[in-house]
Amino acid sequence: MPGIFGFVDNKNQGTNEKLLADMARGLDPKLAAKFESYMDPGLGMGRISLGVVNPEPQPIWNDAHTLCIVMEGELYATRSLSIDLMSLGYRLLTGNPAELMLCLYQEYGEAFAEQLNGAFVAAIWNAPERRLVLVNDRMGLYPLYYASVNGRFLFGSGLRALLSDASLPRQVDGIAIAQFLTFDHLLGDRTLLSAARLLPQGSLLIVEQGNYSIRPYASLQYPRTYPLRRGEEYREELVFLMRQAVARQAADVLPKAIMLSGGLDSRVLAALLNEIDADWPVYTFTWGLPGCDDARFAAEISSFTRAEHHFFELKPDFLLSTAEESVRITDGMGNIVNLHAIVSLDEETRYAQLIYKGFMGDAMFGRAVEPILWADYDPGVAVQVHLRLHELQGLLTFHPAEHHSLFTDEFYQGVGNAVMDSYQAGMEASGSTQLAAQRLYFDLTQRVPRMTIKGVEVVRSKAFVRLPFCDNDLLHLAQQVPLGMLQDRRLIREAFQTTFPKMASVPFSWTGLPMVDNFRSISMRARRLLQWHLHQRGISSQSEVRWRPYKDYQTWFRTVLRDWVEGILLNPASLDRGYFNPEFVRQLVAEHMAGADHTVRLGALLSIELWHQLYIDRA
Repeated sequence: MPGIFGFVDNKNQGTNEKLLADMARGLDPKLAAKFESYMDPGLGMGRISLGVVNPEPQPIWNDAHTLCIVMEGELYATRSLSIDLMSLGYRLLTGNPAELMLCLYQEYGEAFAEQLNGAFVAAIWNAPERRLVLVNDRMGLYPLYYASVNGRFLFGSGLRALLSDASLPRQVDGIAIAQFLTFDHLLGDRTLLSAARLLPQGSLLIVEQGNYSIRPYASLQYPRTYPLRRGEEYREELVFLMRQAVARQAADVLPKAIMLSGGLDSRVLAALLNEIDADWPVYTFTWGLPGCDDARFAAEISSFTRAEHHFFELKPDFLLSTAEESVRITDGMGNIVNLHAIVSLDEETRYAQLIYKGFMGDAMFGRAVEPILWADYDPGVAVQVHLRLHELQGLLTFHPAEHHSLFTDEFYQGVGNAVMDSYQAGMEASGSTQLAAQRLYFDLTQRVPRMTIKGVEVVRSKAFVRLPFCDNDLLHLAQQVPLGMLQDRRLIREAFQTTFPKMASVPFSWTGLPMVDNFRSISMRARRLLQWHLHQRGISSQSEVRWRPYKDYQTWFRTVLRDWVEGILLNPASLDRGYFNPEFVRQLVAEHMAGADHTVRLGALLSIELWHQLYIDRA
């Protein structure tokens, strides 16, 4: 996967080409031969890139050859910044965002980051001052990990890059494992290694004189009071900012593709990209089981655009060939049952290496907001309300009440209350007493950068990914909308229905019904009612029209993948790691094979075990 990596060594002021090359191979063994780097006594930093966008060589230096930068990602809405810099005498020779960022840093110092709109991660080296500056975007869309060990500071776009340093302790973080098995993602800055951490969203990390410090330059904040505005005004502003965000990220001439499902966010992108009058080819990609709802709805949505549509089948045994690679790319912190985007990447990138995803639209615009959040609770009760809602929404892998059965006594005692403490801290960090605001904040600062981003990372291994919903202006609007307008995704649904009524007539995979009331929706509702009455009278065995999912891990795990699942989870090395109660794991596997659905649970356990096999056992 593309990204940056490097080290600052305060004890050894020589050069260490081997470590830097090993970090490149650790990050992505297939692309490592193409890595670009810079070495200085006690410093090494580099970049791996697909070369799809911003292919200019890096590092890029300033005119005085005192500052250099490596960067992965891109910036948006940079014209005014470029004009300002040129008026100050800067020469922007390449048009590369890394060059622009370096000039901004030279002119404004650490305040430069506040002016950036984009998805990126970068490392800037000040050679005379021997000062390293790491920076990421406001949402942490390019995860960056770091560790400090024995006088050496390591950083990389994958935890696996840091593991290339043999001196990095391999002690596994038990609290991180417990978090992952509770929420399907980690919380805060933890990783599966106790010695390594994730750089928080919107942060600067400064390394100098043998020490490092971190400071945020941006943060999410929901207001205490809201202005009085008509719903129509919010809808119009949303549509304007969405058009602006998509246009900002479609200014080049490269072929473009959209990962299109039957949901809302990807169809928003399909509609907006289709509005742009341009010569570049556009494609829509959908994967799943033949005849699934997503496949049918996505094909219909695509037919309203100029895009060429392609469907890719999810084969029942695809994990046999992709699971280890998915675990490697996500450093064991993504559940393999959520990483199926890897399956068709080779075929997709034959058409386009630039792919758009509707990432973060649901978290920004109210997917998680429910009526239970519209009340005031005592702090001790509030966290239980949040946990209850996570459970109702199917977002808990193992409930905290099950931890004493899942984990060994020693492991359970070692974790203590840390999982729930970090969960509550993640909610309360919003600074709001309104539970809806707390949940929105939690999703954008915890679930999105620690879980949802894993699907993006998988796609980035072969394609450059653009995420229009993450535009700064759009993100700002999402924080200013009255919370009640976000429930049931009301604002974005109404905006889409008004602006693109034809696409809104296509059924929505969340409900299986069109997003607007028309003859089609009436007939579908009538069919559902008829089905229910036939079932009540014993004429039909089905009580409702069945939803046709795009995946079926539940069946696959107990059939074609059974030997693989049992071979990984029930082998003595896995059962004897000291984390899990062996009998509980055996029972869990047996129950699934007998007909229960433990798909997500088994997927999480498989991810952890495969990561151990790749990076702990082989070490």
